[in-house]
Amino acid sequence: METLENKITYKQILMVFCESLGWAGVNVMGYVFSNYYSLIQGAFGYETIQIANLNTIMAGASAICYFFGGFFADIFKPKINMTIGYLGLTACGATMLALPGYNIMKLVAVLVSFFGLGFYIPCALKYIAAMGNRNQQSKLYGYFYMFAAIESMLTTPFISAIISKSGDYDGMKAMLFFFCGMMIISLLIHYLWVERAVILAEKSKKAEAEKFSFKIVGDLLKNPNFYLVMLMACATTLPNHLNTYVQPLLQSEFGASSAVTQFVSQWANNGSAIILTPLAGIVAAKLGSTMRVISFSILLGVVASGAMLILPFDPAYMILLVVLVFCLRGVFNIGKPARPSMVGESRLPSASRGTINGLMFALTGVQKTGVSAFAAYALTSYEGATGYRMLYGISFVIMIICFILALYFSKRLKRAKERDAVEGTPAGIMV
Repeated sequence: METLENKITYKQILMVFCESLGWAGVNVMGYVFSNYYSLIQGAFGYETIQIANLNTIMAGASAICYFFGGFFADIFKPKINMTIGYLGLTACGATMLALPGYNIMKLVAVLVSFFGLGFYIPCALKYIAAMGNRNQQSKLYGYFYMFAAIESMLTTPFISAIISKSGDYDGMKAMLFFFCGMMIISLLIHYLWVERAVILAEKSKKAEAEKFSFKIVGDLLKNPNFYLVMLMACATTLPNHLNTYVQPLLQSEFGASSAVTQFVSQWANNGSAIILTPLAGIVAAKLGSTMRVISFSILLGVVASGAMLILPFDPAYMILLVVLVFCLRGVFNIGKPARPSMVGESRLPSASRGTINGLMFALTGVQKTGVSAFAAYALTSYEGATGYRMLYGISFVIMIICFILALYFSKRLKRAKERDAVEGTPAGIMV
């Protein structure tokens, strides 16, 4: 039975919704060269290797920006960081429309990482965590990602219709206008209401944790839980990095049109998120363990990656490919609320939440850079199915290893909770 203290209020849901408007816009810019691969390629006529290079540049830049952004989120007040994120990404969207040259897109890839993936996200995740107590966090993150997915999905039929009628460029233009507008609206609501409400709530409960210092970073690097958190983050984001290359796979090996590919991509990315992100948050709250939910999601990734290795690459099997795409994306969407919630139960210093999120995103950015670079090599060096099977073969092995580690981490946290029941919970850690 849910206690009154842990029940999500309408005010919390409304605040989460307002923040999600900006997040939906940030996601479009942050994943513009990956999730919208075929749309950007069709709009600007880029070659596959050029899109892969832009994806690699963005991933590398995001790793660096996340690294510093995480520290900034803990050291400084997030107001300046959030402003940089919102306004900077809107400027990047305008630049894509006005100056679509390939060399300019390289600069945009860096700036998107600088403004959004470095400064906005660590702060936004801290705001969501601060909206409720520890037992509410998995649900708050779940609703947050669900709203962002719904907002993205609402545009799907309109953008697909524009693509079918007027082409990829007009569809991309409509998408950028819509989401940049959402970022501006979210920015205004954030400063007029959400930030004040969160600051007042933080003052009323006055955190017990020590203030951030770089000594805490040193302590993190000595703690096995820190490395397990990083590995779980990599395992639950790897399927998303691989899904970037499902779009050219659908077109080259399965004969799908650009409009169909974009439709499948949107539904896989956002349609599954509408169901899985709140469900993951609710289940984690019911079980009292986010790691158990993450373990299940990684097992799903093992099954989906293995199935991709034996699936015939033939148009007759396209429906099976679409199912596997949804499964792979499901691993990432379950992980969306689970990753920040996992940080909250990691038993790492509470004063380092922003830093941990920043380092986590930095590491997954490095992973994405490696995946992009390897994909560019594999897909240009090996024709047809061979290059794609190389990607999913490596994924299959990695996911098996991470599943074993997820089970170990889950048991490790469970034993620590049992000790707390006897000895008491140490001060200043996230549980």
